Order: sequence, then C-alpha cells, then structure tokens
Amino acid sequence: MGLGQLVNSIRQIVENPYVPTGQGLVRHAHWQLRKAFNWFPFEQSLAGSRIVASHRNCAVSALINSQGLYDFNNMRLLQWLLRDGGTFFDIGANIGSYALVASEQEKAHVFAFEPHPVTATLLSENIQLNGRNNVTVCRMALGQSDGMVRLTDHAGSSVNHAVVRDDAGTVEVPCRRVETFCRERGVLPQYVKVDVEGFEFEVLAGFGALLSRVEFLLIECNGLAEQRSVGAKAIHELLMAEKFRGPYRCDIETKTLLDHAGLSREDAIYLREPVCKTLREHGWLVERWG
Repeated sequence: MGLGQLVNSIRQIVENPYVPTGQGLVRHAHWQLRKAFNWFPFEQSLAGSRIVASHRNCAVSALINSQGLYDFNNMRLLQWLLRDGGTFFDIGANIGSYALVASEQEKAHVFAFEPHPVTATLLSENIQLNGRNNVTVCRMALGQSDGMVRLTDHAGSSVNHAVVRDDAGTVEVPCRRVETFCRERGVLPQYVKVDVEGFEFEVLAGFGALLSRVEFLLIECNGLAEQRSVGAKAIHELLMAEKFRGPYRCDIETKTLLDHAGLSREDAIYLREPVCKTLREHGWLVERWG
C-alpha cells in the first residue's frame, strides 16, 4: 500500500462517525497484517449478512473490514426505501456488498450486475452463502451498446474497468444496454446504484426511455469519469434533463437530504419528486431544488 492510499484509508476511518476510531484503526492494522501474510480468504459480517474477503487486493473487502457499512447513510437509506419491496439494479456489484444489504429486505428484487468472470463467481458465492433467493446475478457489463467489451484483468481488484484497446491482460465480456436487458427479462428498474469506474454516463445512456422509470439513483462521481469518459457535468445535465433532483447527500441519523457538493465520500443521490414526497411524509427534511 502506498503512503497516499494509507493516509486516505486512515482519514476515512477517522472521519466516519459510525465507527469507533480506535476500533477501525486496529481492524485496519489487522488487515495490513493479513495482506502481508496473505491470510485469505476469510469471512466478514456486513449488516445482517456474511461476505467473504477472498483476496488482499479487494478494496471493498478492506472497507468492510475496517468500517462495516462503509456507505452507512446510503446503505441504510436504500434499505428503508426497499422495506416494502421494489426492484434494485446494483450495477457494478463487485463481490456483493450493496446487493446483500439490499436483499436483506425480503420483498426486494435485486439484480446484481458484475462483468468480471472471477469477481462474478465470488459475488454468486456470497449470495449463496446467505441463501438469498431474491438476488439474480447477471454476469455482464451494462453500457451504451449491445455487444462485447474488454475489461482490465487484475486479480482480486475491485476497480477492474472497461478499456478501449484489445491489450494483453484484458478479458472480453458481454455488454448489454439496460433497455435491452429489461426487455429480455421483463423487468423495470426502480432503484439503481451505478459504480463502474468512470463509465457511468455510458450506463445511463443505455437506459434509453427507461431512465424515466428510475425513482432513486446512487451514482459514483469520483473524478474517474473525467479521465475515462465524459465527466460528472454531463452526467448531471443528463439527469436534470430527465427531471431528477440532486445531487444529494444523506444523513440517516437526522433524516436529512442536503446538497452533496462534494461534502460526502458516499455516492451522490439523485431522486424524483415522488420519492422526495414519501420521505417528507415520514419526517425527512429534503432540500428543495429550483
């Protein structure tokens, strides 16, 4: 681990109000010891689920190890929204942290999309470990076009991503538009998380007219889109044109949704007015837009 990455990990633990700092730092130190001796795989707890850390290079497993619900506000809000059921698309599911948290709501229907063959197998094993019958694992990428795409192929990595060229060290995987997938499966997306390492715009473009059916969206905007695609500004403009509200950040303890403005490391939240109304009816303070 580089010095910058170490400092960032420690800062995340210290700044997380939902994790005792001492406990988080001790668990992080234990993770570094595991990495040094390659003591993998091992099982961890995540909310009411079990999840296996299979590889020392998996950043998602490292976050779970030190912080548990590493996106505490967004994960709890998603669970609350799914309490009476609904369809959740976890796009960029990796080993299944969001899919597992969502599927704890028994009435929810979860579609977990993970294109990397090895990671998709780990995802499937974690779903099976928990006996979740309300999760469908989809071994494919989602994008702007139907066909095939190539991914980086780093063992255990949680940041494998699409690449343009057919380079050594890549793997070819199937890709579908969300529009195509939904037509084939007869499903409609209501709640969506998109975390695809910089290609979020392409995924949204693949929704086509179905983007209007999405009620709640979690989307990663961490600067990678600017490096690899069209950037966060284009994503925001697309969502505004589709009459979403946002980006918001959530404080689950005070039941507030406020302007994200880069003030949270958790993914930005976009949602539609009916969801805002439902939240307000249950005592939430939702900042108004426009």
